[in-house]
Order: sequence, then structure tokens, then C-alpha cells
Amino acid sequence: MNAANKLIDQYRLSSADLETSEESIDPMMEDSEAIYETGRIIPWRSSLVGVLARHYGCALFNQMTYPKGRKVSHYKLVGRKSDIAIVRYFVSYLTAECQRLCEKEAHGKGKVFANSYCIGFVAGIRQQLFESRKEAEKEATGSAIVAINRREQEASDFMNKMYRLTSSRSSSQAQTDYRAYSQGLIQGKNTHLGAALNSGSGGSTVKLLGN
Repeated sequence: MNAANKLIDQYRLSSADLETSEESIDPMMEDSEAIYETGRIIPWRSSLVGVLARHYGCALFNQMTYPKGRKVSHYKLVGRKSDIAIVRYFVSYLTAECQRLCEKEAHGKGKVFANSYCIGFVAGIRQQLFESRKEAEKEATGSAIVAINRREQEASDFMNKMYRLTSSRSSSQAQTDYRAYSQGLIQGKNTHLGAALNSGSGGSTVKLLGN
């Protein structure tokens, strides 16, 4: 993982050191708006949201509605306000980046190649996040690591107190082009997330981390 995301992981680990059982600096909440809304779920997009939500300690659920008989999925986040903000920021950036790269690399190669490339891209991002966390943990206290690692479970517990959710697994029968998947994987592992922090207005990094 590059230095940008390592900075975020270090920030979250440092913040965790300030928390006590009596006082939560950043209480749990449900995000007011869906982070991904669609009538037809695109596997790589839902996977990207899930990967980022888990890494940054958020729970994710699909709130379905049926306007005019048409099913619409509304993916919503539950977690700490600062964690939700980070997930939203990177979902927006990486969705656009994946689409941009796919249009460039998969042009004229068909849907199977394009879908496989995007799924590989998300797998590369997942690996990059994992490696970044391990690097950040080398400089963190044991209590901070424990606190950060339990955030997703805390978010899930909070979510389940509000809703009685049923879990389901969807299986995809889509074909996979493993050459395209490998290309996407390499690109995802090497995507420079520092560009995300520098892409907004001046001081966007401060707004993201300092909330």
C-alpha cells in the first residue's frame, strides 16, 4: 500500500488510542444516504464497497425497495462518522478510477474481459489495503490494533440492534477471463491512492482525516 493509505491507517490507529470505554470520541451511526444504489447489481462495484467498508471498520447492508414493482438495491453503511467518510471518499475515487482504466484497457475486448478486469482490480485493492494495514500496525500500540480490528464487529452489532437482517449469498455464473483478471489485479495493487487525497480542493486531506 502506498504512503497515502498508510497515513490514514496510522491516523485511525492513533485515534483508537484516545478512546476509552466510558467515552466514545466517534459514536456509531447509520449513514443517511446509500453509498451504492442500483436496479441491477454490478458484482465488482458491490465488492469494492464491501472491501472498503470492512477495511475501515464499517458494516454494510442492502436495503431493497420496490418502486412500481421494480427492485432497487440501496447499499448503506453503518459505523463511525469518520470511518464512513473515508469509505465514501475512496469508493467514489476508486469506482471512477476502475471505470477509467477499464475503458482504456478493455476497449473492444468484450464484456467478459471488462468484468474480469474490474474484479481483478478490486482484488488488487484488497491486497494493497491488507499490506498497508500490516505496515501501519508496526508503529501502533497493541490496544490500538485491538480497537481498530473490532470496529467492524461493533458496527455490525449496532446495525443488528436496529434491523433484523437476513444474510444471503449470491452466486455468479459469469465467465472469467483470467488474463484480464490478472491485468486488473496488477493495476489494483499499483493504483496510487495518494491521487485520491490530492484530487479535491486544497486541504482535502485535513478534512478527510480531521472530519
